[in-house]
Amino acid sequence: MRESSSLWKLRAQSLEKARKALKRGDPDGLHDLRVALRRAGATAGALGRRGLLHEARDIVRSLSKQRQLEVDRQLLARVGRLGLLSPDAVTALASRWEKLAVKGQRRVERAVDGRPIRALHRRVARLTRKESDVSVARLERARRRAQAALEQPLEGKDDRTLHRYRVAVKRARYLAEDLAVLGVREWAAHAEREKALQEALGRWNDLRLFCRRLAESRDDAEGRGTITLAAELERLLAALEPTVATVRRSAVDASRSSRRAAASEIPSATGAESSSTARRQRRRSGRAPG
Repeated sequence: MRESSSLWKLRAQSLEKARKALKRGDPDGLHDLRVALRRAGATAGALGRRGLLHEARDIVRSLSKQRQLEVDRQLLARVGRLGLLSPDAVTALASRWEKLAVKGQRRVERAVDGRPIRALHRRVARLTRKESDVSVARLERARRRAQAALEQPLEGKDDRTLHRYRVAVKRARYLAEDLAVLGVREWAAHAEREKALQEALGRWNDLRLFCRRLAESRDDAEGRGTITLAAELERLLAALEPTVATVRRSAVDASRSSRRAAASEIPSATGAESSSTARRQRRRSGRAPG
């Protein structure tokens, strides 16, 4: 089984790689940095490093608006290709959203080169030089607690509940992947299944928030007297309603299937946790491993 320090090394490398990618302008840089931060936060929270968790979470939140704007602009381009909005309407929205992106880029630049992320990276890097016999066991206990949040049925729940569930899925998946990295391969199947579930929930969330921005743009157009654009956006929102509902149902169905599969595949607590317990007992008794 690999040492927990190898996991922190992976987290430090992922953070720095994503930070440099975003700095040089890679298209997926912002997304990758937020994922690297979330992964580091999930690991830190599971291992009791709450300060590190909160630092990572704060940086992620500071980048949320800009990331959502990236997604919305991609969806706008797709809407244009499908002919769901006139070229003039697409151009008008693209121009306004571009201005928002330029303003938000300053926040991204501060995040990439600012003191918070550099301090966070140093803290994670220092942890690569520490070892903890109980780390794997603590991760497994945290993963089991995270599993409980995934056992609730989503049928009939509101959007807020689905969003919280989506966040819980991410955390559970990252912890399962941590355990797989450290050699507890029993959790790998859970991580793969939760990745697919996360993607299904992500499609719903992206489309939901895109519609919210369209509605804000429609209201803004009405306020400025741009009646043609407002009317087009109203028609688009009406046309997207069935799609949003379909994508939402698919996400709920995916959660149901995931729950059923997880119920029969939860690894027993005899792996990492029992191995760690045995090591501690040997140290206390002064006996070397046989």
